[in-house]
Amino acid sequence: MDNQHSISPAEARTLLDTADRLSRGAHESTRWPYVTFILALGTVTSFGTLGMGLTTGSAFGLTYVGTLAAFFALIVFFAVSIRGRAAFARSRRWTTYIASWFVTYGAAIAVVAWAHGSVLWSGITSGAILAVTMACASYEARR
Repeated sequence: MDNQHSISPAEARTLLDTADRLSRGAHESTRWPYVTFILALGTVTSFGTLGMGLTTGSAFGLTYVGTLAAFFALIVFFAVSIRGRAAFARSRRWTTYIASWFVTYGAAIAVVAWAHGSVLWSGITSGAILAVTMACASYEARR
């Protein structure tokens, strides 16, 4: 029984190109929930800390609760969209992304706590959150 098929070099190149294209497409489609999460995390926390830094009284409470609600909805979206894939948990890239976000978020929360009402510092730290998460999402999208 002889099951060997001869494939020409041109056919082999075509098959390899097709396999590469399919692999790249599959990899890119699994990446978008991660990129969306990073962008949404930056947007929610940036606008939330900006709002908390510039409001007082019941408006501050509403901003705080709204930010928390959006943050938890984002966590639920992320958990549902990745459906148990733990690639980000073992990745040094993701550790770097979350650490970068945490440092800028910590700075923004410090401004909310100690320089409350400062338009300049609230704008700088909230902008830093947005810039860091956009840079991380851009880097992740290109990988």
